[in-house]
Amino acid sequence: MYQSDMKLNHQITQHVEMQMQRLKSSAASADGRMLLPHQQGQEVMRDILQQYLAGLKAISCLLDHGYVAQTRGIFQTLGDDYEDIIFLSLPSLDGELTSLHKAYLKGVSSAHCEACYSPITRCEIRSTIKQAKTINHNVFQIYPKKQALQVLRPQGDKPCSTTLAISLHRHYAHKALLLTMLTAKVSGEDDVMRACLNYRAHLEISDELVWQRDIEEHQEVPASMHSSMNDREEYAAAL
Repeated sequence: MYQSDMKLNHQITQHVEMQMQRLKSSAASADGRMLLPHQQGQEVMRDILQQYLAGLKAISCLLDHGYVAQTRGIFQTLGDDYEDIIFLSLPSLDGELTSLHKAYLKGVSSAHCEACYSPITRCEIRSTIKQAKTINHNVFQIYPKKQALQVLRPQGDKPCSTTLAISLHRHYAHKALLLTMLTAKVSGEDDVMRACLNYRAHLEISDELVWQRDIEEHQEVPASMHSSMNDREEYAAAL
């Protein structure tokens, strides 16, 4: 099951990376033109999405070598990247470049900036997202990352759960699809957005089939297997 689950996570990441390359190619063809402030935000969104994908790949590598606990910090970074991309999409969606957005863009475009790190507080970003009326909050949910990541912390002689780490990796891979769709939407790349929507629909159908299979397999599951089912319930409760 481990190999098949990780293979699907890898496939999702590959699809997102392919769509990301399409976004970058389109942006490269427009190089040389003067960027408006909200267009600068789109450029930063693409950079952060690239960083997000690198994080997904790093987690895959760590899990392949059994380093489960070491993934916690990267998962935390993915959560921050997720919020930053949603935050940066808002001016293009509602047409308002707030003072917080100006401060963010000024910070990441500084000559001293070597990566995409937020110059404003995490609370300000989360509050702005929660108040936004131009995004679907049922889809672009903000989760309490501390609770979700707590399941990866070793407790006493109980090691980190590889099953939970893989599930969390799948969760963030799905979020990568959403972020790519959002980046494509504000960039006006309808073909990329449509490709992500179609792939997401395909995954939902596949997940439903897998879920039905798991139900059938667990109808007569031995008592020794109950722990893995409890792990899944624990993860769902954490999110």
